[in-house]
Amino acid sequence: MTDDIFSSGLEELAARGLLRAATAFDGGSARTVTVNGRTLLLFCSNDYLGLSRDPRIVAAVKEGLDRYGFGSGGSRLISGTRTPHAALEKTIAAFLGAEAALLFGTGFSANSGVIPALAGKGDLILADKLNHASLVDGCRLSRAEFARYPHCDMGTLEKLLQKGRSARARWIITDGLFSMDGDLAPLDAICALAKKHDARVYVDDAHAFGVLGKNGRGTPELFGVERDIDILMGTLGKAAGGIGAFAAGKKSTVDWLLNKARSFIFSTALPASVAAGNLKAVEILGNFQTERNAFIQITEEFHRHLKTAGFAISSKSYIIPLVIGDAGDTVATAKLLWDEGIFLQAIRPPAVQEGTSRLRLTLSLAHTGQDRETVMRALSKHVDVGYKGTGQ
Repeated sequence: MTDDIFSSGLEELAARGLLRAATAFDGGSARTVTVNGRTLLLFCSNDYLGLSRDPRIVAAVKEGLDRYGFGSGGSRLISGTRTPHAALEKTIAAFLGAEAALLFGTGFSANSGVIPALAGKGDLILADKLNHASLVDGCRLSRAEFARYPHCDMGTLEKLLQKGRSARARWIITDGLFSMDGDLAPLDAICALAKKHDARVYVDDAHAFGVLGKNGRGTPELFGVERDIDILMGTLGKAAGGIGAFAAGKKSTVDWLLNKARSFIFSTALPASVAAGNLKAVEILGNFQTERNAFIQITEEFHRHLKTAGFAISSKSYIIPLVIGDAGDTVATAKLLWDEGIFLQAIRPPAVQEGTSRLRLTLSLAHTGQDRETVMRALSKHVDVGYKGTGQ
């Protein structure tokens, strides 16, 4: 009976253009992927700075494997902590100008563990409507009162803050750079409201850490509000080219998380070799100004080319949604691009709202100018002019 229920559910997903399957690639980098001997240009990776194949990072991981072996053998608070874990946390904190940082296995485990450790019954969480799913789940797990305000709507946020003034503590939780729309949370306005209404601010900066801001410290640095953020969550699996995540803030807050965040306490630690690779990546990010500036210039130039070609985009970053709308049409367009040798994944509900399925194009410093010209030609050819200007 249960199998029949799942079978019918899968059939329904397929009929709606929402059925998914993972493609196993034989190899790849931030620029290309290979499947069945065929190489495709990759324009949907989060490896924004192309560091996943950086020889310095690869060498650090190999050295870590030789020294520490494959697995960590335990959770961080039992036997899983090694020197690279501690060094990485100190280096992340120093890079961000924070008092302390705590490592997690993934961004999802960070958000789903940190938020319930910080907020609970009697507290109020106000979250952007387009926050990442891991933030939504963390808010729900917290058992705090939870309300969502329309995307970047500061007027509604202030009304909710006023309405919830009796809460024990109030948290404003938002992405810094939104992963599906490529736009920015107005952190200056959010922090001003937090000060006015005695609220705290939690920013998930997974997609901006290492890239945005003068020194790559992310959206708080970009908006000049680094000292006004109570918790900054970031990941090491995007611009840093590795895997893992962290929460950074005051030492007392981070120490609290070490003792209370269940996804930290009850998870096996990242392998020490991975921590060593991440450590090298963060060290590189600290001296990556020239490359970062070049990437921002490339992004701005690509935006101009898209607009010249007739695409109306609202993105302010290297995450560029081309909204098609219908899930089936979006999948069909992605298939046409695949046939042209370009892997550009179709993004559909529940990752985005119904009726806003899209091609989520991402740029990488690893792409060549010719790569970008190739994808522009393919987009102009296969993304129907009727879809241009839909913006999100």
